[in-house]
Parts: sequence; C-alpha cells; structure tokens
Amino acid sequence: MGGAVISVRQLAGALTGVGLLYRFDRRAWDFFDQSAKGFWGAFVVAVALAPLQIGRAVIQYDADKPGLNLIPYLVVEVLSYILTWTLFPFAMLYVSALLGRAPRYLAYMVPYIWMQLPLALPLFSVQLLTDLQLLPPVVLEVLGPAVLVAFAVYGTFVAGIGLQVVTGTAMSLVALDYVLGLLADRAISLI
Repeated sequence: MGGAVISVRQLAGALTGVGLLYRFDRRAWDFFDQSAKGFWGAFVVAVALAPLQIGRAVIQYDADKPGLNLIPYLVVEVLSYILTWTLFPFAMLYVSALLGRAPRYLAYMVPYIWMQLPLALPLFSVQLLTDLQLLPPVVLEVLGPAVLVAFAVYGTFVAGIGLQVVTGTAMSLVALDYVLGLLADRAISLI
C-alpha cells in the first residue's frame, strides 16, 4: 500500500479522465493510472471528502442522547467512513473473479473511485450546509435522489466499460455497492 500519495500530474490525469467519463467518453480510461499504485492513489478522493463527513458527524453529535461520548463516537464515525469506502472494492475482488473479469479489476475500480468525487462533493457539501441550517432541507431532498440516479447511470457506464460486462451486470454491480453501503451503515448504527 506504500506510495499511495499521487503526484499533481496523476491528479490532473485522473480529473481529466473524470471529465471524459462524465461525457461517456471511453478515452477516459487512458487518463487513469490502472496500476495497484493508481488504485491506492484513487483513495485521495475519500481523503479529500473526509473533512465534510467528519464535520457532519461533529454537528450531528448529540451529547444529551444516550450512547457514546464524543471521542468514541468520532472514532466509530471515522471507522464507518473507512468501511464505506473500502467494503465495495474489497467485495469486488471476489465478484470480479466470479465474473471471470479479475484482470479488469483495476480498470474498473480506479475510475469507479474517481467517478464519485463530482457526485459526492456537492452532496456532502449540501448535507453539511443543511445540518448547519444554512440551506433548507428541500435542497437536499432534491439533490439526494438526483445524485443517486447519476451514480447509477455513471456507475453502470464505468462497470460496463471497465469490466467489459453487459449493462444488466453493470447495473447489478452498482446495486451491490448501494446495498453494501446500506448494510454497513446499518451495522455501524447499531454501535
């Protein structure tokens, strides 16, 4: 896992790839580092978005509610965040092998991780601003489903091209990611 830090050139390439990906342009894959180093480097997306999620966790913490004190609560929230970013890539190690697409794993996962930045950044920002009561909840009520639909559309495209699978299989993989996320959130909420 060493060497997960990415260069400015790799970042620029990945962002160019994301831009092409959002235009459904297959040339996007030429801009992603589809090596093991590129895979670990793609998690810079999760690191970049983490302050927004940790900020939300702090805002949502209710000291009057029975449960964990602030520090253990934040530890659980950070671990939950890590789990939600790593569970699907881990599961896909096995699923891609079951599909006979293990050699295409990195061609799928690297763009898939990067694809989430333009979707999650506005969503997490609006969630935080809503939590701070700087935006009305209706903004989130509109943006949330729109992001979910965009995630399904672009996730299907990335899975289809990255793994070279048919659309139905690609859509199923997006659904698997969604379900795993829900299960992880539910499991963490029981703590």
